[in-house]
Amino acid sequence: MKMKKINYLLPVLLSLVIFSFGCKTSSKSGFNIKGTVEGARNKPVYFEKTSFNSVNETIKEVKAEKGIFNINVAQNPGPGLYKVRIGRNSVLLILEGNENNIDIRGKYTKFNNSYADVSGSKLTEKYNNILKDLKERKIDIMSIKEEAKKSNPLLGSILLFSTFGTKPSFADLHAAVSKKMKEQYPDNYLTKEYEGIVSNLQKSYQREQARQKIKVGEPAPEIAMPGVDGKTRKLSDLKGKIVLIDFWASWCGPCVRSFPELTKIYNKYKNKGFTVFSVSLDGIDQRTAQRRYPDAEALKKAKENSKTRWINAIKKHGLVWENHVSDLDKWDCKAAALYGVRSIPRTFLVDKNGIIAAVNPRFNLEEAIQKVLEKE
Repeated sequence: MKMKKINYLLPVLLSLVIFSFGCKTSSKSGFNIKGTVEGARNKPVYFEKTSFNSVNETIKEVKAEKGIFNINVAQNPGPGLYKVRIGRNSVLLILEGNENNIDIRGKYTKFNNSYADVSGSKLTEKYNNILKDLKERKIDIMSIKEEAKKSNPLLGSILLFSTFGTKPSFADLHAAVSKKMKEQYPDNYLTKEYEGIVSNLQKSYQREQARQKIKVGEPAPEIAMPGVDGKTRKLSDLKGKIVLIDFWASWCGPCVRSFPELTKIYNKYKNKGFTVFSVSLDGIDQRTAQRRYPDAEALKKAKENSKTRWINAIKKHGLVWENHVSDLDKWDCKAAALYGVRSIPRTFLVDKNGIIAAVNPRFNLEEAIQKVLEKE
């Protein structure tokens, strides 16, 4: 599978992205963190607050006596994100500013939010549960997107950074959470810092779109390719419908993981004129053919096997829409070249007049469809 290189705007902000907020309100009854960490022995334990740029400020340092520690400070440091660190491992604490007693239990070798048990902080507990559900595949990243938008912006921003990082294509999601953060924490310096990050993401996204071969507002180039039955299917035959052109392949993991949500959206909007035109990049490209199949008969058989995998994937994943096409040329696919597709999944939303309405609306497809419907 061909992988796409991703450049992040900041070197931090991954699954353990960490930042904090100052505040004016605090608990009057003090603030206590107790922990039992197997394997920590007598290691030092740090309670810290940090920034987007990972500038850490130690609030208090204690020692884990036989893995047990107790951190007391005069007052709750306020709403925001903090961490308890032992060595290179740390657990994030998302504080609302009204917590008094927090308990952390875990193992030193897995002292992070995916494994440690935290009680006494509702936002942290919720964050940990989401990470665990995601790891166990009880939820998908689509659920993360919705949770981030409706949650407290402290939790929402962390979920976005942990799941999507600082990819320009998610600028709108970050902007929505940043707006909530500004409303709830208007005087906080990190609110302004988040605004700055969102601004940079939006500018990067605009530059990225300017480099794209296919742009919003332009007519969608024609695609005419063989369907599963060998008969040619044309994109232009769907004029009058809202069409998602979906470039995918049976061997593409991210493509497959997107199908449950895509199917859900298809069923919801198919009676309003929405459909999908799936372009598969299954098959054998010329480079692979020269390297692995110098014999014409072997190449023919390999393409037949690839076609079988393509058809079986359609059935297996319940892709019930009618329009499935492929020239079985993999990365030499003519439609992929026409649309400038260099990695998959890659999608394009086309309105009823055959005009590109959105480029790669993978995580905001429903909103993009609704915008098209509102213009009718």
